[in-house]
Amino acid sequence: MAHQNRYVTARAFVAAIAANLALAALVAGSQAGPGYLAVGDWSAEAQGGNRVRLTVSTDGLIPKRPDAFINDNAIVGVAWVDAGTWTALVATIHPVFGRDSNQRPDSWHLHTVTLDPEGATEPNDVCLVSVDTTPTAGINLQGSTLAVNVARTSMPADSSGFVGPEDIDMATGFTVHGDGACGSGLAVRIRT
Repeated sequence: MAHQNRYVTARAFVAAIAANLALAALVAGSQAGPGYLAVGDWSAEAQGGNRVRLTVSTDGLIPKRPDAFINDNAIVGVAWVDAGTWTALVATIHPVFGRDSNQRPDSWHLHTVTLDPEGATEPNDVCLVSVDTTPTAGINLQGSTLAVNVARTSMPADSSGFVGPEDIDMATGFTVHGDGACGSGLAVRIRT
C-alpha cells in the first residue's frame, strides 16, 4: 500500500511540474493588451463551505462597458485557470460575439470553459474546447479590481468533480480569436 501511495504522489508531482511548465510557457508567449488585462495580483479563496471568492487586480481601470479594445475583439476577459484539468472560470465581455447571458448580457458575466494546451497556432496560446456553463454570480468592479462571488457548484468541473479555489493555478487576461487548428475553431490569446 505504501508503495502505491508513493507512486500516486510521484505521479501527482510530475503532473504538477508539467502544468507549471505549461503555464510558464503560456505567460512567456503572451501578448500585450490594455492595462486592465494585465493581471498583477489575484486570489481564489473559499468563503465558507459553499461559496468561492475570486479576485484580480490589474494594471489599469477595468471598463464597466465596452471600450474600443473590447469592441475590436470577439471576446475579452479574465480567467482563473486550473492547469490540472485545463478548466477555467472566466469573466467575459463580448458585444461583438453577441448575447449569451441572462444576468448581464451587455456587460461582464461568467462562463466556465474547457481548454486544451495543445494545438493552437501562434500568436494564440491554447485552444478553447468548449464553453460549459454560464453561472450566475456576484460581480464587483472597482477601479482596477474585479471580484467574483460564486457558488462552489458553479465552479468549473471535470469527471472528478468541481474545481476548488485551491486548484486555481493562475489568473490572466485574455482575448479569443479564430484558429482553424483548434477543434472548436477558437483559441485563447493570453494578454499582459
